[in-house]
Amino acid sequence: MTSAHLKTIESRLLWLSHWMIHHANHIRPKADAIKVGGHQASSASMVSIMTALYFSALRPEDRVAVKPHASPVFHAMQYLMGNIPREKLERFRGFDGAQSYPSRTKDVDDVDFSTGSVGLGVAMTSFASIVQDYILAKSWGGDLRPGRMVALAGDAELDEGNVYECLQEGWKNDLRNTWWIIDYNRQSLDGVVREGLFQRIEKTFDAFGWDVVKIKHGALQRAAFLEPGGARLRDWIDRCPNSDYSALTFMGGGVWRSRLMDDLGDQGDVSALIGRRSDAQLAALMENLGGNCVDTMAEAFAAVDHERPVCFLAYTVKGWGTPIAGHKDNHGGLMTPKQMAAWRAHMGVPEGMEWERFATVGNPEALKAFLASTPFFAGGPRRHEDAQLAAPAIAAPP
Repeated sequence: MTSAHLKTIESRLLWLSHWMIHHANHIRPKADAIKVGGHQASSASMVSIMTALYFSALRPEDRVAVKPHASPVFHAMQYLMGNIPREKLERFRGFDGAQSYPSRTKDVDDVDFSTGSVGLGVAMTSFASIVQDYILAKSWGGDLRPGRMVALAGDAELDEGNVYECLQEGWKNDLRNTWWIIDYNRQSLDGVVREGLFQRIEKTFDAFGWDVVKIKHGALQRAAFLEPGGARLRDWIDRCPNSDYSALTFMGGGVWRSRLMDDLGDQGDVSALIGRRSDAQLAALMENLGGNCVDTMAEAFAAVDHERPVCFLAYTVKGWGTPIAGHKDNHGGLMTPKQMAAWRAHMGVPEGMEWERFATVGNPEALKAFLASTPFFAGGPRRHEDAQLAAPAIAAPP
């Protein structure tokens, strides 16, 4: 039943995050025609990862630095939990609305780390873990419940130099209880990520004493690999250039079929494997990378039973589950009103119920009970406050 709830949450977060962005750009009144933005594609690639992390792996004592461009997913999650009013989402990227990037000073929801400058949130988790160990070593820190410090990062964030500075500091200070989860969608504002980057990532993190968990294939793909001809399909997926994989994803099941039959069609096992699936099923199979499979991500998180730092390299499709998945310009791109209308119908959201938290949910009460029992949220808000210090009055100058 947990798996079914996770998939329902995944669908809700995908819809609410994208509707929030669409509303800000195409529905909310504006004084001019300037695009508000919001990174729909970068949010989509994080939905499965964040669903699995928050609703199956995290504990109340854990802290998370959310990828800046995935802030709509974070705000959608807080809205689903009832922790942020709808008005904040309606004003996304506007005055007194949910912020473009998670902010401890400007957002009202439970932000652990401000991540507005790309790359800094990643490094902060490493130093926060070191400080946590410092406190635990003190006599006055004995009642602290140590938690994991988790960073959700885009693959292009690894271009930031401070990331590698903090890796070395972590190695020098026996870093532990730190997870970095890399959204390896291989697309950025500057273009497609260079081939073979994952090998550099693995070598770098291994050199600094981290465990590296590569999550490339989702449950649908792994099942297909067990069928006759599946080994050849897996080899093709693993060798396919990033730019080709993205383009084929955008073009859809019919183009996937044509390309796979051209490259692999043998009138035997591989052809039969491809032929057993409709165009829609084939597209779903090819887009079922590990980071876009909520069950696979939950299993990967649950398998960690130690305190060593871990880098999860999660393969994803940028724009997963939306009409702009894989498009070469989707980093700053937005769904058009026509695309959104068609996608709303595809997602089963009735017109006029776009903001409803539990629209499309078959058994809302069961889902609410599951949400209420999620360990990470069970203790309520976790942001600490302290009494303000009284300041002496200062006489006005004459």
